[in-house]
Amino acid sequence: MSGLTTVTAYTTDVVSDNEVKLALRIPTSDSTHDTLIGTCKDAATSVVMEMTQRTFTQETLKLGIDAYPYGYGFGDDANFPNTEGLTVGPYMDVANRVIYLPRPPLISIDHVKTYDADSNATTIAASTYYVDNLAPIPRIILKSGNTWTNLLRVANAIEVTYKAGYGTAASSVPVPIKQAIITMAVNYFENPEPILKGETTNNVSGLITSLLRPYRVSRFGIGFS
Repeated sequence: MSGLTTVTAYTTDVVSDNEVKLALRIPTSDSTHDTLIGTCKDAATSVVMEMTQRTFTQETLKLGIDAYPYGYGFGDDANFPNTEGLTVGPYMDVANRVIYLPRPPLISIDHVKTYDADSNATTIAASTYYVDNLAPIPRIILKSGNTWTNLLRVANAIEVTYKAGYGTAASSVPVPIKQAIITMAVNYFENPEPILKGETTNNVSGLITSLLRPYRVSRFGIGFS
């Protein structure tokens, strides 16, 4: 098993309230609906992040994994017991000694740590692994001649803390993603009922899907739901 937590959340909104106002043809000086517009924008941002499985403006994330590569083929986790130091998780490809980092794009790795059965931490030297930032899902790959520490604790044996996102500025986020958020926020504003379910009305769902299709990430690449 694996778990992903946010250490430092984004502080820069992908789209501004004024951008949503302009799409609604509301003067930016009109503050009558500011609270609702902000709610719609935040809800749309959260939904689009979930749909794409991406990070937009910079956040610090922590991935905890119950496992490390120990010579077992990919997929064996279904039949392998969850025992101390010998487990596998969904973000580990044990055949290739790879850790996949969810919620791309990757900006940088802060650290990779392992924890033994007594929860003593060891920081893995960056010189022992390669960071692949060109793959659809960023990867940490253990270099030849290096091995992971064995006899790790049963839960959260490996911890990877890293920064993800397109950058610190909203302008770094691709335009189609920003447009999808604006379109969804406008839809929520004009049709407030679906906001409770994170849904859109049928007349805009196809547009949003088309805008986001190139950016949707799956475990095996980009462009899949």
